[in-house]
Amino acid sequence: MNVCVYCSSSERVDRVFFDVASELGRLLGERRNNLVFGGGNVGPMHALAAAVKEHGGRVLSVIPKVFDEKGLTYEGSDEVTVTRDLQERRITMIKNSDVFVALPGGYGTLEEVSENVTMRQLDFHQRPIALVNVNGFWDGYLAFLDQLERERFIRPEHRALVHVADSPAAALDYLDDYAPIDVPDKWGD
Repeated sequence: MNVCVYCSSSERVDRVFFDVASELGRLLGERRNNLVFGGGNVGPMHALAAAVKEHGGRVLSVIPKVFDEKGLTYEGSDEVTVTRDLQERRITMIKNSDVFVALPGGYGTLEEVSENVTMRQLDFHQRPIALVNVNGFWDGYLAFLDQLERERFIRPEHRALVHVADSPAAALDYLDDYAPIDVPDKWGD
């Protein structure tokens, strides 16, 4: 299975985020899953990819040309796709993945999650996404989604498209058991 993981590439984040990325990588590798990720060799992103490789999984890196040219591509990649820009990177990652996991991250991770959920809401794909809520990281985002539902910007079934897990193992269990949710395709109501 190709598992897309969105996560941070910051070296400045707390050690716990590196540890969770490594734990997810270990689980993916032991399960012989393929990691599809942003291709970086820094921060939790690097810890994730290194753990996948160390435990027998394959790493498929998708990285924009500008980052590749700066030497930021994970060296242990089994396959590298270099894209023109970030937009092409996000779409390439979605197209080449069966399921999605989001670890804590910054603007890029938030953008990836939001685009992915929007594409699912609009039925461009029916694949699941799980957020790993390390130390309550996603609590503010989830409260915002609750507000969107309360104020009728999204339907309850759209709110249900975002699954929250308290650990990498729980996220993978959810993804293994996922059955697509029927999302009405009504516009403007």
